[in-house]
This record gives sequence, C-alpha cells and structure tokens, in this order.
Amino acid sequence: MVAYVTRVPAGFVGLVTRFDSITVQPEVVDSSTPPTAFGSFVKLVSGKVQPLASGDAGSVVYGVLVNPYPHQSTTNGLGTAATPPTSGLLSIMKRGFIAVKLVVGTAAKNGAVYVVTTAGGSVVVGDIVTSTSPAGGGTAVAVTGAVFMGPADANGIVEIAYNI
Repeated sequence: MVAYVTRVPAGFVGLVTRFDSITVQPEVVDSSTPPTAFGSFVKLVSGKVQPLASGDAGSVVYGVLVNPYPHQSTTNGLGTAATPPTSGLLSIMKRGFIAVKLVVGTAAKNGAVYVVTTAGGSVVVGDIVTSTSPAGGGTAVAVTGAVFMGPADANGIVEIAYNI
C-alpha cells in the first residue's frame, strides 16, 4: 500500500476535478489540426476545435480539452499517455475545475494562468506556465478567466478554475 507522507496526487491531466459547477460540451475536432493533449487550452476556428497556435492571444481560448469518461479504455489510456482522437467529437470544458500539467513556474492559489504562444528553450506552444516570460524560454499570454487553485503536486499537476 502506498503511504502519502505530505500530499496525495492532484489528479490526472485533463480530468475534471469538481462536478458541482461544470459546463462541458461536445465540439467537432478539426482533423487537419487536432489538439494533441488532454488538459490543454483550445480555440474554435470555423466551428471546429484546434490547439492554440504560435502568436495567438489569450482571448482566443475557447475552453479546455477534457479527457472524457471512461478515463481508461483500450483506445484512451490513463494519465499523460492518453491521446485525444483526431476526428469526431471532443469534450470541451467551458466552465469548471480541471487538472492540468504545469510545465514551468510555481503556481499559487488565485494566480493567473498563462499559456505559451511562442516556443523557446524548454517550452512549446500550448504549455501552461505561471508568467509571460517562463524560465524555460519563449513567451506566454494570460488566459482570460483562468486561475490556479493552489500549488502543483510533485508531478506538476495542478487544479485550475476556468470561467468560474
């Protein structure tokens, strides 16, 4: 049996963490430019979901890609190895709480959430960070309506509130 000395893990990337105030809706994925990771911010282009691109503003964020139930299946693995489908429908969280991967920085309760829009060094477009100039390089923009709900766990997983 595992003993948690200081803190249990915060969750799995892309999983909704609280179900009392959530809005998730299905959206069609743009199969020519599909999102590559659950728990990432996405935009809507011509009615289809795409990942953020280099140079996007924080205001273009449409929602967060949710790893839908069931969380583990033969086509959708558990945790960070899971890959979103490249066609069909995706579950997009428009409002609620979700676990995401913090790539660079130290999250603090009610701190602004930033997403990388210019890759550089150890960060790529779409990474979640804690400032406009992440220590790993590149540049990031604040995501309107998103805040951290506390510090990340030992694996870099942190809960964020989006449009709450």
